[in-house]
Amino acid sequence: MIENDIDIANLVTVNFGVGLRSNGNMYFVPTDAGMKGALKDMIASTVGALNAIQGEWQKYDLSEDYGERRRVYCERDDEFMKAFSELFDAGSLDDLTNLTEQVSDIEYYFAEVTDNQKRKMVGARKATQFKGTVKAKNRLVRMVDDTLSIIEDAVFKLDNEFDVLITDAHVYIVNDARMQQLGDITSHVAATAKNKVQHIEDTINFLDLSRIKEKIEDHPRVARYAASIAQNPAIGNFQRAKIEELAVQHDIVFKELDNGKLQCRVQDEARLMELLDARRYHLDLANNGGDPYRATGRHKV
Repeated sequence: MIENDIDIANLVTVNFGVGLRSNGNMYFVPTDAGMKGALKDMIASTVGALNAIQGEWQKYDLSEDYGERRRVYCERDDEFMKAFSELFDAGSLDDLTNLTEQVSDIEYYFAEVTDNQKRKMVGARKATQFKGTVKAKNRLVRMVDDTLSIIEDAVFKLDNEFDVLITDAHVYIVNDARMQQLGDITSHVAATAKNKVQHIEDTINFLDLSRIKEKIEDHPRVARYAASIAQNPAIGNFQRAKIEELAVQHDIVFKELDNGKLQCRVQDEARLMELLDARRYHLDLANNGGDPYRATGRHKV
């Protein structure tokens, strides 16, 4: 899949840049040929790591717990990928010539590469290790003629892989936790949560979710469920009888309001959202009534 977006074996241009925390601005940093080669290797290592993962490519799910590395992608025009889309579209940037003076303010670093067909990819990485080495100045040593000597210059350290790779069409996610930090996903999810719940309620018109909508901004996990449910193209086909049946199995209690809609108990609200997000299921292998289960991670087969 990623091979259709860029030819990493034929990269022509390489730019290096950083994003600053204080003003949110991005800058290019001048680099020599050796640095450009290292960045190409880092891009190739990241692509190689993704391609080495077993299984098919999966579309990114906001409510998923990615406890193990998977081949995950998201469309770049997805509303929650705005920060990465802006990074990809940044274009020409000013050069930052006083990098060592800005070390504490660096939020992330990135490499922008293009192949021989002028297709672009941007790799971004949270700068924890990159700038951490600078703080070890005068404690780093090197071997010269069998003698250890202190490195007095400022030294930065590149990581082995990027956290995300961004192309014209996709965002490929290598490290979910750091990707969320870089993209400020939690804030974006909270800001849109009420609208997502409203969309769900408008689509599954036999449910009353008004209480959930009122307080969802203060419940990040439930807000993620709402974002995931709202993106499910099948929610318009959800059946009332099926939901009521599963609710009984998971001790979710409904009452029918005067308008005919179902409203669950306050203590059942998170469980209902998990059920709607297909994270609740029931197994009865021994024909003894079975047990309800909750899935934080899932693999569709």
